[in-house]
Amino acid sequence: MKKRGFSLYLTFLISTVIFLLVTASYEISKTALDLGRSEAVETQVFHAADGGIERGLARLRKKYAPFTMSYSSVINSHRRLVISVEAVKSAEAIDLLVAASLFEGTREITRQQLKRTGITNLKGRNGIGRLVEAT
Repeated sequence: MKKRGFSLYLTFLISTVIFLLVTASYEISKTALDLGRSEAVETQVFHAADGGIERGLARLRKKYAPFTMSYSSVINSHRRLVISVEAVKSAEAIDLLVAASLFEGTREITRQQLKRTGITNLKGRNGIGRLVEAT
């Protein structure tokens, strides 16, 4: 009788350990998936902001003057990107400020701001200034 009780106890103990390991691995994998999804969203918004910088530079090449513009891009039925570009006159150059936001419905999920400083009125890629991540 004692052997049967011990084997039952051992079976229960092993089952409990396996259950805890499976539960822990599920939580770890769920967290890893959330982090991966978050990184993908951050990358998408960064590239949208970088595209806003390029659009702003193209507009400055056409007409070298301060301006403000914004546009949006629908990703799917729930998500959309909103990008705003502003060219601001500084000492002897123009600074380009770009903010890209990803919205899910009406809730903002993430936001990325980039800034290109010291843009001068030169031909080609000359005078495009210095890119920094705005805070």
